[in-house]
Amino acid sequence: MTLATYRIGPATRPNIVHDNGFLDQFTRRAPTVADRAKYAGWWAVLEGAEAVQRVPGAPHNDISDALAAYRHFLEGSGRQRTFSYERYVANDASGRTTLNNALVEVRGAAIDLYRTFHLNREARFEFTGSALSAGSSSAHFPYPATENWQKAIGAHNFWLSGSVEVTLAGTTPEFALVATLHAEDMYNFNPGAEDITTGIPDGANGIFEVTGLARQYLNVATLTRYLTWSGLAPATMQVATSASRWARQDPMRTRQPDDNRRIRNRT
Repeated sequence: MTLATYRIGPATRPNIVHDNGFLDQFTRRAPTVADRAKYAGWWAVLEGAEAVQRVPGAPHNDISDALAAYRHFLEGSGRQRTFSYERYVANDASGRTTLNNALVEVRGAAIDLYRTFHLNREARFEFTGSALSAGSSSAHFPYPATENWQKAIGAHNFWLSGSVEVTLAGTTPEFALVATLHAEDMYNFNPGAEDITTGIPDGANGIFEVTGLARQYLNVATLTRYLTWSGLAPATMQVATSASRWARQDPMRTRQPDDNRRIRNRT
């Protein structure tokens, strides 16, 4: 049984509607002198936080992904930004839980569609799914566990797509699936919310959305896995990160975000 609905066809983004944070409740206005002073203060906070990342010998709490996401917000462009879901999976327990359950989900979708349209035949087909949410009450796709990823993406949406090849070994179907997780989050601040770690109200930064000093933006990512299994009720499946090594897990790329301005923080 799958949690999303799936159909045959190429990967197609479902209708995901994001909130607009403070812009949903407040009318845009020009920034005041006080607003600009607060904005400069948050730039100083960002620069200070970036400066202590990856300093040899210093106490270290890796929030580099959060800092890169926040910098993009403060720069005020509103351009879409790509983040690394691989890093989320590698460095956050909730990310690993989400991925593991997403792979079970996408495998179930491939089996269901094969049963419906191609049972007892060799086949190739693509499929795409409806939206799922990570960070709601579902234990399958929990809220990020670390401060870094709580700040970088928090609760977010994702959807799954796949390309399947099924061969027959006698009467047993053998599946090879290229599965892709497509994630997206509107990076903004919300009235009434506050930072989990510091307790700082979202209003401290939400005002920059209202005044145009900073802009919300869409944070997006994709992650691909290569799956193989036998039968319509598989007990196990092989998962790989590389098409050339479907039977063995390759090392994940865990470099810090490329848009982090401090070179030492990218390694």
